[in-house]
Amino acid sequence: QARLVAALVPMVSMIKLLLAGYGRNDKLAKAISRSGAASEALEGPLLYVYVLMAATLCSWRDSMTGIVAVVQMAAGDGTADIVGRRWGSKKWPWSQSKSYVGSAAFVLAGFAVSMGILLWFAHFGALDLGMMSLKTLALKVFLISVACAAVELVPVADDNLTVPIVGAFLAKWLLS
Repeated sequence: QARLVAALVPMVSMIKLLLAGYGRNDKLAKAISRSGAASEALEGPLLYVYVLMAATLCSWRDSMTGIVAVVQMAAGDGTADIVGRRWGSKKWPWSQSKSYVGSAAFVLAGFAVSMGILLWFAHFGALDLGMMSLKTLALKVFLISVACAAVELVPVADDNLTVPIVGAFLAKWLLS
């Protein structure tokens, strides 16, 4: 029941983004758009809430896979954007919109927040880490964060989709 109620939050956000994207909420469209175009609400921001809703419905709080996937997208990618825009003067040769410092910030934030949430949930009994040592867990989460930061550099598709997919796949493989 709780996961369905929790999924209402991204669902409401999805509806708001759809309205903004189709010109029904110019204020929201301008607030979330980098270019000012309302249609931008139907791209990355909409994918973001789709991922949140899917992760909430499929993983909830007892799945390392869902937690790590969402955190890589939210904390890792979000921090990379903020830090990269502010201090990212040195760019990757193959991705001129991405910086070294942004990628480093992605790895650091994705790793630290993933570990924090996993350990927090485990401490309160919402998540079972199994017999994995803290050192092993940290190494695996760090590798996932590095891989997700690398995926963000590849302009194949929107990173609000590619980052959590890779994060979920690797978390399922390495942490299960």
